Amino acid sequence: MRALSFAALLIAAGQALAATPAKPPVRPAPPPAPPRIEQRQPTDEERASFDDYYRQKMLAESRGARVVQPLFAPEFDIERQRGKPWQVIARVDSAPRHSAVDLCRQIRSSFIYDARAPRDARWSESAQPPSWHVWLAQPKTICSAAPHTVLMDQALPPEDVVALLRHHPELLSRARLLLAGNSRCIRQRALPFTLRAIEPAPPAAGAPVMFNLVFESDRDTTARVAVRKHRGEYAAWNVSCD
Repeated sequence: MRALSFAALLIAAGQALAATPAKPPVRPAPPPAPPRIEQRQPTDEERASFDDYYRQKMLAESRGARVVQPLFAPEFDIERQRGKPWQVIARVDSAPRHSAVDLCRQIRSSFIYDARAPRDARWSESAQPPSWHVWLAQPKTICSAAPHTVLMDQALPPEDVVALLRHHPELLSRARLLLAGNSRCIRQRALPFTLRAIEPAPPAAGAPVMFNLVFESDRDTTARVAVRKHRGEYAAWNVSCD
């Protein structure tokens, strides 16, 4: 009887263990969400403060000559991560003018705001140097504002910039074959692209002069097309994608 009772107890214990639901595996915690970026429009005080600052700056730089006001109102870029102070930046574009015979240019300057500084010292020039934005000039026509401009590195010769602006559609067309052969770029090979910047690039492929054409797609992706200059001709040589 004792042996039978012990065997029955073992069977009952096994059945009880089998009936106990297994604990689900512990899943790792999801990665923290990226900090949310908040944006807003400038306040009336910020606008008025910048207008006063820029007016005084123009007066000081004119050295008694007539002050020429900018053609366009300043643009403000204001954002912060949640819980942090606002970063307020104002940008001003100069009047369009010829940079070369076939090239128009605007210079964009940036200024940063410090709300903790005294009222008359809240604005200062940004550490970022002024940037050049260019487009092709029309023959025998004064430069006027263009709906689309291209960021130009100031170190580039204007004649190369003019040639690249003129030929960038065909250079992009040839670069699509390179996009198709690059595993990081293949999904972008058929996307619409817009030229955003022209940069110098280090010598490569036996050519002492190289350029980067920076294109942005309608999917917020970026493709850089390395262009090789040889004997006055430009050829798409390599691509990289972000």
